[in-house]
Amino acid sequence: MKKLLSKLILTLGIVITITLMGISTSQAATFNFAWNGSGNYLAKGLFSYNESTAPATFSENGPGKTHVLQSLNISFFDPLNNLIASYNNVMKGISNTNYFKFNFNTVTQEIFGSIDLGGEVTGEIYLSGTINNNLSLFQVPQSDSDLILDTNSGDIVAKTVPEPSNLVLNGIKTTL
Repeated sequence: MKKLLSKLILTLGIVITITLMGISTSQAATFNFAWNGSGNYLAKGLFSYNESTAPATFSENGPGKTHVLQSLNISFFDPLNNLIASYNNVMKGISNTNYFKFNFNTVTQEIFGSIDLGGEVTGEIYLSGTINNNLSLFQVPQSDSDLILDTNSGDIVAKTVPEPSNLVLNGIKTTL
């Protein structure tokens, strides 16, 4: 009986070792980003891309299939921290806004250059400008020029979101 139990434990150990050697990890890189205006308006967002295929820097522009981004959403908050608008600019690798602009350096993990994120039609809100120069929060009126709600010197911060440990065992994805 002890020999049978020992063989069973050894066999089970070998099967577990072989199975664990076939573990694949997630290839998605996910980042939070935030912008604070001088008048205390706030923009918070989240974007993701496949880190195994992304170049050192990438730029996305306009509607349609994106080159690298898989998703990007942004929410805007008033000075009392009330949600005033939220947009999914990129979903499943498709941008759905005409004026969308986004640039990211995967090496330095920084957003750079010109950006335009959020809405685009009457009553909607968007964040636009140039990183490290001037970023402004706008509202689109029914007529005339877009109304500036808030602005800052172009500061925006991106931080990686830690991914949970993912295992694929015998074709089944498991999150630890």
